[in-house]
Amino acid sequence: MRHLVPLLLWLPLSGWAGDTIKVAVAANFKHTLETVSADFESRYGHKLLLSSASTGVLYSQILHGAPFDIFFAADAETPAKLASASRTPQCYARGSLVLAGGYDDLQQLADQARSLAIANPNTAPYGRAALEVLARPEFAAASGRKLVRGSNVVQAFQFWYSGGVDLALVPRSLAPAAAPIPLAWYRPLEQHVIVLHDSEAVTAYLNWVRSDSVRSLINNAGYEPCP
Repeated sequence: MRHLVPLLLWLPLSGWAGDTIKVAVAANFKHTLETVSADFESRYGHKLLLSSASTGVLYSQILHGAPFDIFFAADAETPAKLASASRTPQCYARGSLVLAGGYDDLQQLADQARSLAIANPNTAPYGRAALEVLARPEFAAASGRKLVRGSNVVQAFQFWYSGGVDLALVPRSLAPAAAPIPLAWYRPLEQHVIVLHDSEAVTAYLNWVRSDSVRSLINNAGYEPCP
């Protein structure tokens, strides 16, 4: 019987091991969520099924019946549209923009000869923030530049990383060493999460994400704490 003790210690006390949690996650946060969730999966026995796209695309999928349990958006406004008396969005991180390829010289945004990639502002909050930056008077001289729009921030980053464009306005989580864009240049990128289908497994997972140790990992990945 002594050989059974280590095995029993691994069994969850609540008896709901093995649940699959379907997660919709904004493209900018997918890699971070995968990283911080690995220990949760191994410790609790649940499996996370992540679906990643821009926030607007995921919202459309939810409206058309996609069976997600949790939605990690890249803004506050989109999950607020899904709120109800029993579903309240909460901030989980605050993002920020950087200029990949800028090499600490933000004035390159005023150079019309420098091509630039951003996420699609129609569906991606980081794309909308990028347009706010580009609308500043000091960058008006480059209004006719080649502007490439990725379907999400990851694709915008890949356009720059592959050499397809000279610059990219992307989340700091994707390019931590890139030149930071002043926070005052765009509306705050407060990222909110909302539960769409609750369960014991979902509650345990969100408690895990909100734990101090996981919050530290999220901050280290390039995000700021929620205000």
